Amino acid sequence: MKIAVSRFRVAASTRQLLATAALLLGIAWQPGGFTADDKLVMNMRDADIRSLIQWVADITGKNLVVHKDVQGKVTVLSAEPLTPAEAYQVFLATLEVHGFAAIDADGAVKIVPQSMASASSPPLGRSGGGETVVSIIRAHNVPVAQLANNLRPLVPASGMLTAYPETNSLIISSSAHNVQRINDIVHTLDQGAKLQFETIRLEHANAQDVEKSLAQLIPGLAGSEGYRFVNISVDTRTNTILLGGEPENRRQVRNLIDSLDQEVMGGNTDVIYLQYVQADEMLAILKGIGDALQTGSGEQAAGGGESKISIEASKSTNALVVNAPPAIVSKMRSIVEQVDIRRAQVMIEALVVEVTDDDVRDLGVSWIYSGGDHFGDDGTNVAVNTLGPNLKLGDVVDSDGRIIRAGGGLTLGYFDNGDLKAAIRALATSTKANILSTPTIVALDNEEAELLVGQNVPFKTGESTGSASSTENPFTTIERQDIGTSLTIKAQINRGDSITLDLKQSTESIAPSVDVASDIVTNKRLIKTKALIKDGQTLVVGGLLRDDESEQRTKVPILGDIPLLGKLFGSTSKSHGKTNLMVFIHPTILKDDLQVAEITRQRYDFMRGQQASARKPTMPFEKTEPPSLPDFETITPRQ
Repeated sequence: MKIAVSRFRVAASTRQLLATAALLLGIAWQPGGFTADDKLVMNMRDADIRSLIQWVADITGKNLVVHKDVQGKVTVLSAEPLTPAEAYQVFLATLEVHGFAAIDADGAVKIVPQSMASASSPPLGRSGGGETVVSIIRAHNVPVAQLANNLRPLVPASGMLTAYPETNSLIISSSAHNVQRINDIVHTLDQGAKLQFETIRLEHANAQDVEKSLAQLIPGLAGSEGYRFVNISVDTRTNTILLGGEPENRRQVRNLIDSLDQEVMGGNTDVIYLQYVQADEMLAILKGIGDALQTGSGEQAAGGGESKISIEASKSTNALVVNAPPAIVSKMRSIVEQVDIRRAQVMIEALVVEVTDDDVRDLGVSWIYSGGDHFGDDGTNVAVNTLGPNLKLGDVVDSDGRIIRAGGGLTLGYFDNGDLKAAIRALATSTKANILSTPTIVALDNEEAELLVGQNVPFKTGESTGSASSTENPFTTIERQDIGTSLTIKAQINRGDSITLDLKQSTESIAPSVDVASDIVTNKRLIKTKALIKDGQTLVVGGLLRDDESEQRTKVPILGDIPLLGKLFGSTSKSHGKTNLMVFIHPTILKDDLQVAEITRQRYDFMRGQQASARKPTMPFEKTEPPSLPDFETITPRQ
């Protein structure tokens, strides 16, 4: 269908014509244009509607597109002066009275018959006047089908009102004033329908399972933004369902819940799979609180007695099999979710070294004067202690917190931003330092880790030589013990990435033969302490001092054994040495898989480099290459 339209524009050269038209229409018009504060008096009888449209286009500056069927006479009377904006609202009301509508579209206002307004793509949303618009009104507490039946008489025949139950919304097409009026009515009715709530405590079924079943039966429970048949919430702590909604809807849902809350033949058994915690450990926790959960829940069995709780652990699947009332099962699941979490790991690098007395003094001087990453820089992480009656405080701290003397005794301290590898290299270059062990181990948070480098030595614990009158055979009982350098550490990660270290380090060796001893004699030195350190720092423990004295005599054979004169044919030398056992600990928190993979890559590449440097050149004409470690990427699955 072709629609003939007329577009009116007002120019300054036509003001005389408009003044004449205004006189014919009975409108008080002032030359010189209009502003927002100008006042107009509209008094016209049987005026042509197209003349009114042309006049409105001039005072408002709007582009008006008029349909060919917009024709007729209009009468407008105003008792008080109007602003241009108020006059435009009167114009829209005049169009509505005579069966026409104004529709905003593409920067212009289309004037069409009301019968065509719904099919002319009116704008979506609200407007400030009488233009025809399309609006979506959503209700939350009242069904839209009920609202549509009650509100349809308020919409004129040229408008449209449709219910959309999926989102509990109304789609309305009418004048902006009418849409706003209907929106206010819907809002009032929707707020007036206040929800009522009730609680339903389940005796046999699990509240979360019942909620899932109801969501499948009633689409309105799935969480749409519109009207819900009922509002439902679950309290897992008490195994209770909370219902909110209209009484009839709640009654229907309550009947469904009663049908689902039935005792299951064979008991309420559930399997809880664990991810990180061992089943035996979790079993002990749940059994310890099982009685308290049962007493607090007040659950009763169907026969009136107390419900029994049965928990068993499956080691092969690392799972718990729980037979208990649903409320207690829900509580146990909640406890398991909070306890069964992934724990961080701690990589502990250690250096156990024996240093002679001279090296101890040199190392202490280095700490005092080197600054930077060693002692004496800021003094904020220095502590001193004593171990045993024969040891004394080895450090003196000045008023600024810096070490001014390093001597014997036990010393605790930190390398700020310490590098354990640098300490190993420094000690390895000294001929008076004996590195006993450089172990590295990764352990879970709050789990004990132990390293041992040594031998398993047999010790005599008893013997029987028998006698001539006895029929027993002689025997000797033997017990084997580990002898060597051992390190036992338990790291606990605290808040703020600080680590509590429970440290035990011992060095034990077999002593030379002793005449008065009936069995093997060992020399043992032990450090056992507890310290606090930050992630990435290096803790230094030193002070297990050993004092060695030896006397050696050389002599001329035969002549050196002559009494009194023998001293003239020999010499005696005495030596006195001190050895200090020192332990360096460098913990690093491993928080995620990326950090673990990066550290593993670094260690693996280091081993490949060591292997490559130690490989001998191949023989001439030899085609085969010595075996070597593969590249790290070839043994690591891609993630």
